Order: sequence, then C-alpha cells, then structure tokens
Amino acid sequence: MDEETELKLVLYFTIGYLALFTILAIINRNLEFLFYTVVMSSLIFITLFVHKKLHLHVSVITGLALIGLLHILGGHVYIQGIRLYDFWLIGNFFKYDNFVHLIAIFTTTIIAYSLLNPHLDKKLSHNKFLLTLLLVLIASGIGAFNEILELLAVVLLGAAEGVGNYMNNAIDLVYNLFGAILASAIMIHYHKTNSKNKVSFVSKKNV
Repeated sequence: MDEETELKLVLYFTIGYLALFTILAIINRNLEFLFYTVVMSSLIFITLFVHKKLHLHVSVITGLALIGLLHILGGHVYIQGIRLYDFWLIGNFFKYDNFVHLIAIFTTTIIAYSLLNPHLDKKLSHNKFLLTLLLVLIASGIGAFNEILELLAVVLLGAAEGVGNYMNNAIDLVYNLFGAILASAIMIHYHKTNSKNKVSFVSKKNV
C-alpha cells in the first residue's frame, strides 16, 4: 500500500470517529468535548497543510490520529460508572489521563526531533545535553498550551468538573515532562548512533 493511500485511510478513520463522537456529544449536550472536537478538527487541517510542506511520515500522522481517539474515548467511555479519563490503570498511582498525556507528549517530542534534525548545526548536533533540553522544552511548551485550551473550556463552558483542579493540572504537566524526557532519551540514542543517516520521521520525499 502506497503512502498516499495510507494517509487517506488515516484521514477517513479520524473523520469517522470525530463525526461519531460529535453526534454523541450533541446528544449528551457535552459542550466540553464539542469544543475539543472543533480544536482537533482545526489541528487536522493544520497537520494536512504541514504535511504538504514537510511530508511528515505516515507513522507520525497515524500516531496523532490515535492520540486524538484516546482523548475522545477518555471523555465518552465509562467503566463501572467511572469516566475513562478518571479511571485508575495502576492502583491510585497511574490513571488513563496520565497515560494519554505521557503518550501524547512522547509522540510530540519525536515529531519535534524529526523537524529539527535536518536543521541542527554541528555544535548543537553533538551536544546531547543541549539537544535533550531543547526537545524537552519544546514538547513541554506544547503540553502547556494544551492546558491553556483546558482553561478556556473551564472559563467559557464551565468544564471545571471534567477538567479537574490545580493538582490535576500540575500532574498533567509532570507526566508531560516524563513523556518528553523518555522520548528525548530514545531520540538522542538514535541521533548518536545514526547521525550520518539523519534519522527522521519526515518522509524521504522531503529529505
């Protein structure tokens, strides 16, 4: 299957689950997730635009589509009367919400590395600490922007109960940091061992 066909399938899959859960949100009058649907739809169009310029690898697009699905499921699915986002996966230590933040920022960090890698100068390319710091700061900044979107949902839609309190916000940022550090460690390892090959998740069409 060629890359163009794979991208179309991912797009149809994404549009399909967004349409389905948008209808459910309307039926349940879930204004918070209608807001997130608008945001996610906008991000899809932005991603498609960026893909035309940078030819992001289909694996990156697929990863983003799956993260979107995880987010949507978190707000709509209930297990034993508990919203999936509030469901504990490991004791009272690790919630589904934590997992989504971890994997989302993990993926974001990989994308950040892929876009930066072809443009790194020699000094930064060989300085593992600075490169790691740069990746972590970029990914953490994007994660913080997501928290701003949640704040808008609270202010505009009264979604405080669903979004959570200050402690929830702080824990989200902590798991964002964990995801960024983990992905950065992996990317730095590949960068060190494959620097000559310019490892990237950008399509070869653009390299």
